[in-house]
Amino acid sequence: MTVADPTRVQLPGGYRNEVWKVRSGRGWLIEKRYIEDPGEANPMYPNLPDHEAAALAVLGPRGLSPQLVSHVPGAVTYRFVPGTMWRRGVAEVAALLSAIHFGPTPRGLRRLCASAAEARAHGDDMVAAVPAVSAAALVAVRPTDASPVAISRPSLVHTDCGPGNLVRSRDGLVLIDWQCPGVGDPVEDIACFLSPAMMTLYQQRPHSVGAIDQFLAAYGESAQGREPEGHNAVARYHREAAAWHYRIGGYCVWRADRLARRLPDVAARYRRALAAEIALLQGLA
Repeated sequence: MTVADPTRVQLPGGYRNEVWKVRSGRGWLIEKRYIEDPGEANPMYPNLPDHEAAALAVLGPRGLSPQLVSHVPGAVTYRFVPGTMWRRGVAEVAALLSAIHFGPTPRGLRRLCASAAEARAHGDDMVAAVPAVSAAALVAVRPTDASPVAISRPSLVHTDCGPGNLVRSRDGLVLIDWQCPGVGDPVEDIACFLSPAMMTLYQQRPHSVGAIDQFLAAYGESAQGREPEGHNAVARYHREAAAWHYRIGGYCVWRADRLARRLPDVAARYRRALAAEIALLQGLA
């Protein structure tokens, strides 16, 4: 009989990582081991341990992410953040994201979409990689306009800032799971947080209209004085939201197709998420 080690506990780590909670002195650490995926690369959320370490090194001392402890090829160790998953308080999320977007940016991170046109094109790429019948409902609400104007000063972007990656600690909100950050347009994170698909994937109700308005107002207020002149992420979200949400829909289509045989229950959740994103796009049309 194997006796469980109370000082070392494996946690759910998604589909591509092993995550361990390890006792260290009076506290706990998180050890994340990145598992190389021999299959098709994820088009939106790749596994990038070097990038996670770089982001934590910049954000941890500011209290915006976990504190980095060590980094070796294929693994990152950081301090465990005790708390609960975020469920309410959109203004706090807005302030957290604004602080991240308009603070220091680590060097060497991947380049993300820098314009609405690039976001729509990325969505098109994912749609093109699945059978046409699977994407027909999304293609029907594809935005016809998408600005090609790139953001003047790219920012640090988390890319996956759904509720499951927001931890309410005793010191405030912390954004975790920095395995696929990049440098790009803050609108990507705004769209991700406001996405009904992302809320559905985390088994929460999509944001109400009132919550969306509150989030955007709080983000704009928090970003005031930090954003470069002409940047205005909230104004650009109002103009360009459809392209970014179409991209999220494209990912849901791609993910549902790739998981259909191996994990049909998860694929079904992505189809429900897609339906929620399409409903949003219909309202934006």
